[in-house]
Amino acid sequence: MKVNYRLLESIISRWQDVKLQMNELHDLCEIDEKIVLEEWEDYEPKNSKKFKIVCGDGSYNSVDYIDKYMILSSGIGLFYDIDTSKDYKFDAFLIFIPFDVIVKKFIDDLASLIMAVLELKSIYLLSRKKYPDVVILDGSIRNLIMRFGPSHSKDMGQNWFYKGHLDENKLYDIFNNYSKEIYRYPVWSYEMVKSFDKNDKFVYFAHLLYLEYLKILSGLLTEFRVISISKSFSPTSEGKIFELITTPDIVLFNNYTKDIGYSKKVLIYQNEMVKWQLPKPFENLKNIEIKFFYTRFEKNFRVYKVEFVGDFTQDEILDIICPITVLGYPFILKEAHNEVLIRDSDVQIVEDYIESEIKEKIGIKLRGELF
Repeated sequence: MKVNYRLLESIISRWQDVKLQMNELHDLCEIDEKIVLEEWEDYEPKNSKKFKIVCGDGSYNSVDYIDKYMILSSGIGLFYDIDTSKDYKFDAFLIFIPFDVIVKKFIDDLASLIMAVLELKSIYLLSRKKYPDVVILDGSIRNLIMRFGPSHSKDMGQNWFYKGHLDENKLYDIFNNYSKEIYRYPVWSYEMVKSFDKNDKFVYFAHLLYLEYLKILSGLLTEFRVISISKSFSPTSEGKIFELITTPDIVLFNNYTKDIGYSKKVLIYQNEMVKWQLPKPFENLKNIEIKFFYTRFEKNFRVYKVEFVGDFTQDEILDIICPITVLGYPFILKEAHNEVLIRDSDVQIVEDYIESEIKEKIGIKLRGELF
């Protein structure tokens, strides 16, 4: 392994500054361990029932290609049942957007939204096929609902696009008349705008994509029992277990507990959700009750935050997750991640394929002109 000694020397020489920035190191020394342990319940998972599980993941990669941005996105749904072979649903999507149409800093927002549509649609369709006991998502249910779409940025004076006019009546006419076909296509919203003028095409695409995303998310959260697993913590005191301590709850549990177990359940602060602006057809998402708790799936490994929708107990969730845990994390989520990941080498292969297609067409055209 190659070591950058200049980097290490520079950082270590200023180590006192680093320590000052890490306030939680000092805070942890001042906290009574008993306070934390009182909020933690050790648990021995039971393997009495075999569960059917659907999970998934998504990926995207964007590059500059001549005078356009090339976005390559993918999503996978993975079914797991200990008694049967695995099953999956995978989809990918490629789109080019001219430099002069979209603001560069919003490319990742659009690419991430395409990825989320492919991921959630794959999970939803596989769940409709397999009827799992639980759907497991990598991330946060709260963040899935409270994610920015192109309309949010525009409301704050940050338009995603340099060009294009959007008529909201036309937008909702398209959605209301054709949204029943959403599950026919990997990315339904793009099918709806293929024939649009190039200046308006991508504006309508992004807004329809956001509506498509919310429709899939709504179906997933209302039709199935869903949990999510993340490394995040609640930034507000209303979502904290230790309200008088500034150190994040997840850090406290991570440092003062070692065994498999969990904290109490907490209801995500509803006022925060109610204030969030969503398109009218999906206002119901703000009323979905989301609870969370902190847990460790395997002894001596890190603590995670679990959010859930449905009538789960902590014991039930650990009975589901612990048997499929390897090195502290559910191996099926790791498997989904590895299967869906778009690497730079994948993008290069796609670029090379496009180049060969272009050269072939140019060659055909030249031969036609010569003969």
